[in-house]
Amino acid sequence: MSWLQEDSEVYKMLHGNQEAKTSPRQSNSFKLLQEALENNPDGITTTMPSRLSPNVQKPVSSIQKPVVTSPLRVCEKCNTSIHDVAVRITDGRHRHPACYVCADCGLNLRMRGHFWAGDELVCEKHARARHHTGSPRS
Repeated sequence: MSWLQEDSEVYKMLHGNQEAKTSPRQSNSFKLLQEALENNPDGITTTMPSRLSPNVQKPVSSIQKPVVTSPLRVCEKCNTSIHDVAVRITDGRHRHPACYVCADCGLNLRMRGHFWAGDELVCEKHARARHHTGSPRS
């Protein structure tokens, strides 16, 4: 018995593409890269093919726009400036994320929210305790 049965469907399917002699489909970016490699056999290129990146320079505006900087915020708890991320408590009141903590226990209030106890921020546990006892701290 022969390994190759030329009349089998599998054999016909595998060797059918050889008879058609069609080139495989290629994406446009692959074609451009192939073109660049064929034009420069050393493989050293300083520019991409012209169809990918045109040599036309973009116009530069002579009018310089002013750089707008955000107003400097000061943390209401530690009284230092906030340069990156700020937690906005209310208008004009901000804190560092590390300073956004309960006044009684120091628990970070991020993802928990805060409650007002007088002019202090507290967690839910201490807000309930202050509400029930009426004392400033528990």
